[in-house]
Amino acid sequence: MDINDLRKKIDQIDQKMKELFIERMGISQQIGQYKKEHHLNILDVKREEEIILNKKNEFESEELWPYYESFIRHLMDLSKEIQK
Repeated sequence: MDINDLRKKIDQIDQKMKELFIERMGISQQIGQYKKEHHLNILDVKREEEIILNKKNEFESEELWPYYESFIRHLMDLSKEIQK
């Protein structure tokens, strides 16, 4: 497989990730609306740490975990932003 084939695969993955990102942000907006209607805080530190711990326990690559953790934390930050 040459570099152009690999780049095409990355492009395909990026397209799928874009679609999932849009779906995730839409759900985050709905959660934000629910929280507003029920007078709940946007930030739930306990839940975030539970999510990170669960994902770490499920993750198969110790080498890649720090990158994935950073990715997930950034997604949660973006979700909180869109909930505001």
